[in-house]
Amino acid sequence: MKRKLSKLMLYLFLIGGIYNLWTLRPVKILYIYSDAGSAVSMVVDHLPWTDRDKIAWYLAHRDELQRKYPLFEVNWQTYYVTDIGEGFTNYEKRPHEDLRCYPTIHTENNCIVKNYLLIVDEYIDSNTRLYVPDSDVVYQLTPENKLEVMPPPDGWR
Repeated sequence: MKRKLSKLMLYLFLIGGIYNLWTLRPVKILYIYSDAGSAVSMVVDHLPWTDRDKIAWYLAHRDELQRKYPLFEVNWQTYYVTDIGEGFTNYEKRPHEDLRCYPTIHTENNCIVKNYLLIVDEYIDSNTRLYVPDSDVVYQLTPENKLEVMPPPDGWR
């Protein structure tokens, strides 16, 4: 009985340690592309596991992103945070994948598999909306900078 309890405690400790290492590891933005209009696409090496931590990461970098990629003559701008996955590729290597290709990368491997980790709609005159594709939840940032959960829009997913 003691042996099983000590093994269980060891496993829980290891899982907690791995989780902490993952969440404390800084997120690297590997590539950013803006279409100089309404969309900014970011490729990152990873994001934290929880929705709350993903959103906290975005909010910590929000001012910097909006300074570098400001809203232009459109009503909203969408930030797509994409996982690097297996790295940059091209259409010939992965013709059956849903790829996002970047015209500013001047090599044959200029595409990434669309694996969105976070999608953020920044509106000029409305609340920011944050979507975590792994869950069926839409978050809205209130004017007081509080997150509220909203029902997903019709046709979501």
